Amino acid sequence: MSNKKVTNTNQRPKMKSKSPVNTLTDERRLKRTPSGLNFFLNRKVTVVTMDSKRIEGILAFISTYDIMIEQLEKETQQRTGIYMTLFKHALKYVRCENPN
Repeated sequence: MSNKKVTNTNQRPKMKSKSPVNTLTDERRLKRTPSGLNFFLNRKVTVVTMDSKRIEGILAFISTYDIMIEQLEKETQQRTGIYMTLFKHALKYVRCENPN
């Protein structure tokens, strides 16, 4: 008897090499409808913080931990060019004013 360790290679999962550009996956990602907060990008939203403060503006940017909102003038509802960064953990909810 030999003490060699025998491994069954048929039971191992085969690893495929990842190419730097996967065009099929990229095409699917571009066709996919946005989900979560990405659905509200460049739309007028109302954000309510954990201390119940309401902030209205245009959702300009979303990252892993924060969002950026462009403020609107109260009377004319035009963009002011002033941006506000809010951390996601400080938000209670985000509501879109006009989802269409």
